[in-house]
Amino acid sequence: MLGVDDRLITPDTMKWVRIGLFAGLATVPATIVLYYVLGMAVDSAYAQYLINTGTTWAGKAIAVEAGNLAVTYLPWLVALVLLKAGLSWVFRTGQFRASSEAKLNVRDQIYKQVVSLGPGILGKRRTGEIANTATEGVEYLDYYFSVYFVQIWIAIAIPFFLCAAIFWIDPIVGWWMLAGVPLTPLFVGSSARGFRRISGTNEEVKNRNSANYLDSVQGMSTLKMFNHAMRRGEQIQADNEVQRKVTMKLLLVAQVQFVFLELGFALFSTAVAMGVSLYRVTNGFMTPGEAVAVILLSLEFSRTLLLIGEFFFAGALGREVAASVIKFLNEKAPVLNVQGAKRGGARGKAVSVELKNVTFTYPNTEEPAIHNFSMKLIPGETVALIGKSGSGKTTITNLMLRTLDPESGEILFDGIPEQELSLDWIREQISLVPQDPFLFYGTIRENLTMAKEDATDEELMAAITAAELKTFIDASPDGLETKVGDQGMALSGGQAQRLAIARALLKDAPIVILDEPTSQIDVETEALLNRALERLCTNKTVLLIAHRLSTIERADRIVVMEQGRLAESGTREELLAKGGIYASMIQTKNDIEAAAAAAG
Repeated sequence: MLGVDDRLITPDTMKWVRIGLFAGLATVPATIVLYYVLGMAVDSAYAQYLINTGTTWAGKAIAVEAGNLAVTYLPWLVALVLLKAGLSWVFRTGQFRASSEAKLNVRDQIYKQVVSLGPGILGKRRTGEIANTATEGVEYLDYYFSVYFVQIWIAIAIPFFLCAAIFWIDPIVGWWMLAGVPLTPLFVGSSARGFRRISGTNEEVKNRNSANYLDSVQGMSTLKMFNHAMRRGEQIQADNEVQRKVTMKLLLVAQVQFVFLELGFALFSTAVAMGVSLYRVTNGFMTPGEAVAVILLSLEFSRTLLLIGEFFFAGALGREVAASVIKFLNEKAPVLNVQGAKRGGARGKAVSVELKNVTFTYPNTEEPAIHNFSMKLIPGETVALIGKSGSGKTTITNLMLRTLDPESGEILFDGIPEQELSLDWIREQISLVPQDPFLFYGTIRENLTMAKEDATDEELMAAITAAELKTFIDASPDGLETKVGDQGMALSGGQAQRLAIARALLKDAPIVILDEPTSQIDVETEALLNRALERLCTNKTVLLIAHRLSTIERADRIVVMEQGRLAESGTREELLAKGGIYASMIQTKNDIEAAAAAAG
């Protein structure tokens, strides 16, 4: 639609675009008539002067009669000025309403795509780049819709309207003016390709710098710990210098266009109109009023030429942002959400999960992260999933949560393929306690009620007590209204982990995924916390992703992964007797502990 991807615009956007376009085009004939009537008023005044002085005019007949200027022309002039002002107001309103609608829609589209892609894919992308596109980048769409999208069509139409009007008033001046019209689009088009290349580079550099800046702010503790803060700052400064140079190249192209259009076209066209008109008036081929009208119209022509450079600059930046947004929106969602998918069993019912010959490969990679993997979780059973870093444990979690879909094989909940179940139902069945829980800026209450919106204070405190966080809440003056800070920075690692456990307790889902939840808990609290986890996991299907071998002692069965494949599976005793990977890991652990004891 008008060369813009339909996902970037809404019906309301197009409504205001059409209103702005209609008002902008209507302003052109209103301006032409205004200047022509003004010229007639000048001729009327000149005719009155000739009568009063008894002077004769040997030139072109003045097609007006002398009369009372205030009565004859002032009402028309006032009406035309008001009409032009009203049309200009509608034009500006249409522009900015269209841009506002477009920006809101694009941000909604980006967020929906973020939800669609999910953490399985976005976890491998830089958050700062996406955030910059959705915030600062989308602001350039404001210029695109408010400065370029409508006005460029007006700017293209105005010279031809004005030349037609001038040609009607005096063909000779019209031909002179018409000769320069084709030069403008030719000049602007000649610089388009280079400008687009530079503006594309500018968008990439801005997104990269924004991502680096966000990383630096979020990782400031690490930077200071390694005395790397100043070196990081120097790198950011160097990156900013690169962005400055690219921006200056953009401005140079824009200014060259501006100077060339202003000096080469705008002033030249006005000078031509004025010179030819004065020559025509002096030789009697034009009336003074016609000369005034032509000169005023040429000034409008000049103003339009100057604005084309501005339109092109704004439009090129907006197009680059639009292109990056469209590229992001075109990314294929890793999960197919089937319309009319059903819900499974009743809430609270124990659920079994089975992965059958599952294979999954991340985009732009060759080796599968998961290859022909099978595993079954029986209701009430705790299964420990272990393996080296990068063996695919996190990918298994994302597949169970359906933030990723396998490329082959299937995942079944109570024997029903997950594609037949609604995404909401599947995620209602799973509570995830990650190793590094994410807490949103806000209060403890707000972070807890994500699990259950209508939870009472009694339910919240019960979950907090079970997660061994009550002492902290009681000691905090604000209690449940205590702020957790950005990403939980106001809490210790152990407190953040316990808050995540309280959130899982409050959700009370039949499937629990524990990603080494006690890794950030001190030894004294760990025993109490383990009892809380036992209460959380009672009568639940539990997948325990273990990094410490001591954690898996509570597991009924152990599944060992290696390079995305199922290496071995069985009870602890069975795996030890088998003498495979798990037995080797235990032996290594025992050797290290023995060596440490001997050294002590």
